[in-house]
Amino acid sequence: MIAPIATALSGALAQSERVGAAAANLANQSSTGALSGRPAAYRAVGTGTVAQAGGGTLAVTRPVTPATRPAYDPSASYADARGLVDTPNVDSGKELLTLISAELAYKTNLKVVRTADEMTRQILNLTA
Repeated sequence: MIAPIATALSGALAQSERVGAAAANLANQSSTGALSGRPAAYRAVGTGTVAQAGGGTLAVTRPVTPATRPAYDPSASYADARGLVDTPNVDSGKELLTLISAELAYKTNLKVVRTADEMTRQILNLTA
């Protein structure tokens, strides 16, 4: 019963990574930077999951492409001559959906751990 628990725990950890990336993106979505890069705007990241050899999953964090998009803010000291600054390329709706789906996947992985634990206890009780 160790394999299902290990697989579910790797899935739960992957979901934690997804939540962390989405939370960072949402927290920094209003930051700005110069188009020239100094000061630099926050660079949004996305996460994906990949299967691990032998079972389980792993979260992979990668930069969002394009990382930034121009926005009009002539009051910023680092705005260019046209009043443009860089802002992170963050889609709030997509990030909220990521948070919701990660929560559901996390809960599902924890249910697998509980079920595997219960099955192991029942097997041990039968053999004892």
